[in-house]
Amino acid sequence: MIRPIHGAARPLLVLAVALVCAAPAAAAAAGRALHPLAARTTDQAIASDLALMEGCRARLESLPGAAHDPWRRYAAIAWLEAAREEYLDNDRTGFPEDAFARAARLADAIGRGDTPLSYETVPAAPPPPASLPGAESLYVELERMKHDPGFLCAAEELARLETQLAWAANQRLDLGDCQSSPHLRAARELARVAARKVELCEPPLLAVRRAPLARPTVAVADTVPVPVVTLPTVEELRIPMNVHFALDQSDITPASHGIIEHIAALLRRYPSITVQLVGHTDSRGDSSYNLHLSERRVLAVRTVFLELGIDPMRLIVSYRGKADLTSAEDSRRGLALNRRVEMTFVDSEGRDVRGVVQEGDLQVETGAAPLAHPKRLAPRRRVIKASAPADRGGHARPRP
Repeated sequence: MIRPIHGAARPLLVLAVALVCAAPAAAAAAGRALHPLAARTTDQAIASDLALMEGCRARLESLPGAAHDPWRRYAAIAWLEAAREEYLDNDRTGFPEDAFARAARLADAIGRGDTPLSYETVPAAPPPPASLPGAESLYVELERMKHDPGFLCAAEELARLETQLAWAANQRLDLGDCQSSPHLRAARELARVAARKVELCEPPLLAVRRAPLARPTVAVADTVPVPVVTLPTVEELRIPMNVHFALDQSDITPASHGIIEHIAALLRRYPSITVQLVGHTDSRGDSSYNLHLSERRVLAVRTVFLELGIDPMRLIVSYRGKADLTSAEDSRRGLALNRRVEMTFVDSEGRDVRGVVQEGDLQVETGAAPLAHPKRLAPRRRVIKASAPADRGGHARPRP
């Protein structure tokens, strides 16, 4: 946290740096932005920069509109804290300057009286860099919650989550995985808290009457019953671990929906189990198109789980496009087996949850269209790009 400045110096400091938060571009031109890295060679330059950040925070808290625009306020505070910490850590990537500029722009918008941001107008976060493993599902959750009607109930956590993800990416670029891991852990905890707040939020326009909660009975200390831990049977733990899709489709068929319903029933019974969902396509066509198609498929499965009452924090999603085939593509059946969402079950209580591969919802394409050049599997290796059409209909293009 930024240490506050007290006494008679605080009003003068706020007045001196008000223009920095109100107009960052003009401040840079007038020499009131953070000093460039090469100029941070004296105690006076460093003290001046820290005073600018402290003054921006003080002005932000004094703006009348800050209380009515919580997303911008919390985001500005989060970026200022990140800027100050990385500045003091002598970061050389430009992150402190960028973070300070973001905070200044947010304060500028509040000072101008811009319309407060809502779940319909909040801007999207920058996409996660490919070099930050483990962040994709957090970005998906972040964007989902930002555009939920209960967004403002978790504005602080979501603003800090967005900052922590950007901070983790910068730390990995600058110092490696060890320094990015704490920020990813913080991001996961923020996502968990935010999801609960969004779920329980009742915006004025969407509020519904709920039955009053019954008062819990107070048990005598020596008569509190010991909860009985229910253990699943061997057959229950043989959960289906995949669903399949039609060619170039991300729709959930009735057969696939039934499989997900069966899985959801077990998840409701055993709340310690979480699910990792991974979307896939067959190998035909453009890698970028197939990556987005696999994303649509995994999000479609996730949506069904949410509709069936599964807590979103128990669902971890990722997507691989055509990067991981499960079957040789020398037949239409082999292609159909690769159009899938796979599920891995993790039990925090140490029970062995073994998923089983099912083919009850397999959707083999029909027609006389020729197959793409067959793909032969190599154990756990990346698949070579095919020259056939994307995971959608049509004839395969011959190799040159």
